[in-house]
Amino acid sequence: MILDFVRRRGPRTDDLPSTPASPERSRTFRADAHPRFWWHGLHATDYVPPIYSTLSDAEWQIMHDWYAATAARDAIGEINVPAMSLLQGLVMGNGVRRIVQLGHFYGYSALLLGFWLRQMGGQRKLYSIDIDPVATEFCQAWIDKAGLGGQVEFRVGDSADPAAVEAAVAALGGPPELVIIDSSHMYAHTLEELGLWVDQLPPAALMLLHDVSVYAQGFDPSGEGGVRRALAEWMGTRDDVALLTLNGDLPETADGNEVVYKDGCGLGILQRLTPSG
Repeated sequence: MILDFVRRRGPRTDDLPSTPASPERSRTFRADAHPRFWWHGLHATDYVPPIYSTLSDAEWQIMHDWYAATAARDAIGEINVPAMSLLQGLVMGNGVRRIVQLGHFYGYSALLLGFWLRQMGGQRKLYSIDIDPVATEFCQAWIDKAGLGGQVEFRVGDSADPAAVEAAVAALGGPPELVIIDSSHMYAHTLEELGLWVDQLPPAALMLLHDVSVYAQGFDPSGEGGVRRALAEWMGTRDDVALLTLNGDLPETADGNEVVYKDGCGLGILQRLTPSG
């Protein structure tokens, strides 16, 4: 199996190293059997991926400590290495300046995005929205610890609230160039998010939707088909967007060592089309 998704697993802090060895960094996770480290146990991944290798020693220490802190709180459910690697290439390879994130949970992706935006320099920002005040308070403490206040701003609230759009545009100084959806995973809520946020994208801007696979339909607590169903139905109503889906039909039993894109939860890449004429 690609993974037994970490949202349904508990913590294991005993296998986390007390201090990171800089040349090794995340390679130490390879010996940990906890499902949150599934990527590091694949046959061909005995190396430090660029999402970690490009960090300074101080930044990696923050990530290392964040792993231990979230394990201690049983706050495990972060997005994975394949999805973040694709996101890193997209953001850093194209000079993306304005990012909106719908759903930050306990802050793994917000920290990494903040580090990357700081490395890129200039006026670049992530505006991240989550309905959970406890998780957001935890995130804010780690963003402050990392010194990323200039790159990352949080909002507590519903990511399908029109007021969130106004706040995001004001905070970013313009419309988002990239929107990342990884929030409730509920069918009805995802439909609302799509209807609200895609219309804010300027021509050629992008939206990434995590958990679009058949397997990830089970993450919808309402049992209505989750992000996959919402995206499929919503796309049938629009002719101004293009969509590429990675691993949408991948079965739960697929072997992660045999597929190219390793993320069994799937990823949707949506682009707002430029009007013709």
